[in-house]
Amino acid sequence: MKRRVSVIGGGPAGLMSARLLARDHPDWDVDLFERLEPADTFGFGVGLTRGLLFSLLDAAPAIHDDFLEASVAFSSASFRLPNGVGELPSYHAGAISRARMLQLLLDSARQEGVRIHIGASPTVDDLRFESDLVIAADGVSSLVREQFANEFGAHEELGRGWFIWCGAEIELDGTVFLPVTTDAGTFVAHAYPYAPGLATFVIETDPEALSRAGCQTGEFDGEGASDDASLQYLSEAFRELLGGQPLLGNHSRWMHFRTITCDRWSYGNVVLLGDAAATAHPSIGSGTKLALEAAIALAESLDSVGDDPIPSRLPAFERALRTNVERLQDRARRSQLWWESFPTRMTMSPAQIAFAYLSRAGAVSLEQLADIAPELAARVVADFADLPTADVPPGGLPEWVLHRPLQFDGHALPQRIVAAADAGPGPEVAVDLPDPWSPSAQVELDRIAGLINGGSAIVTLTGTEARSSLLDRLAFGERVRRELGATVAVTCNPAQLGDAVDGLVCGRTDLVRVSG
Repeated sequence: MKRRVSVIGGGPAGLMSARLLARDHPDWDVDLFERLEPADTFGFGVGLTRGLLFSLLDAAPAIHDDFLEASVAFSSASFRLPNGVGELPSYHAGAISRARMLQLLLDSARQEGVRIHIGASPTVDDLRFESDLVIAADGVSSLVREQFANEFGAHEELGRGWFIWCGAEIELDGTVFLPVTTDAGTFVAHAYPYAPGLATFVIETDPEALSRAGCQTGEFDGEGASDDASLQYLSEAFRELLGGQPLLGNHSRWMHFRTITCDRWSYGNVVLLGDAAATAHPSIGSGTKLALEAAIALAESLDSVGDDPIPSRLPAFERALRTNVERLQDRARRSQLWWESFPTRMTMSPAQIAFAYLSRAGAVSLEQLADIAPELAARVVADFADLPTADVPPGGLPEWVLHRPLQFDGHALPQRIVAAADAGPGPEVAVDLPDPWSPSAQVELDRIAGLINGGSAIVTLTGTEARSSLLDRLAFGERVRRELGATVAVTCNPAQLGDAVDGLVCGRTDLVRVSG
């Protein structure tokens, strides 16, 4: 049965969905509308995860091969800190020029029969009455989502920090995380190669540092000149890593990250895809993964549509994908909050910061780290226990950590697991704080400060047994420890001891109280 599909937006989600639908349904008319040529795209390089490459290999082997041929492969990453270097194992699978990626997808879509309309900007109302399906892949600033915000149940949240996306003509052999402290404050670079002699830089900082540095801010709509004054300032700040080379701009301005969520991804015959439907903070490296995997899932949901109306398949598409997207967005939210508070961790050892990064969203545990990078795991727990690495046992690290003694304010405990009676007369505080650095978290912090009033009691943080709740109170526990100098215990159930151990070695808590 002949169908007409109209795609708004020539980013990864739009191009991939158009290509797959044209390939799988050669009798359909598939049109894609995009304002800009691929060479005019915003940004520099994008990271490629192993998960994304596996998805491409299964759904579009030719694209998988094209991406591999055009990408720079690397798996190393490191934190370069004032007190040393923390190496990360098996990080990413490489990166590719965003412009090159889009050109490959565009060429492939054309070869499959997609009719490409560059320079065209039709509205959704121009298309939805004449199409069986309209795919709105028009990005984070989606006009389609804005027009039907109520119907999609659209929500937008701005991050507190600021970031700028730029590039440099330098050679890097892997990802580099580098904090630099200037007179204005701390700026953190996430840098990685994406082509020979070329690297992407994403640089983050807080509003106060940006203001003191005299940098201008203003929400960026994807167009306009780069902020040359900021690029010059940052080129000097990161001179050592850059080897004296300047940072390069491509519509580069300071931005808040915009987290987009939608209660529904479809309305009638219109479906949101990619950043139009859901965004994930770039520190988790999965924006392109979200876009391409959503396109693959949409194509799969329409594979056997037959004579059924296309909109009837959209709820199943959403059900199949939403759980994974929401899980990834939750990890991205935790990663974003971790980076926004990164300067508070500058006194940690390089190994502890490296593991704090890996475990920031609950994705990698100490037990897993011991399997994939035993030397790093040993160094992490040695730094936690303030012992030589030689004193760390070859196995059973989580159990060993739980039985390390703790001394504080003249008190001594033989291990890190405590019963309610061991916590003494200190306050027990129930917390429900998804954002440990929010205004409501500040109110709670001030309240706890009043409860302890300079005393030496243990502050016990309690909450529900959901894993997300435990991760939230561990993150808040880190803030209580750092800002109040308090000794913190968190509650967990026996199945969550792994997360609690990660919190111990990364400075999110001092003690663990097991319930049940």
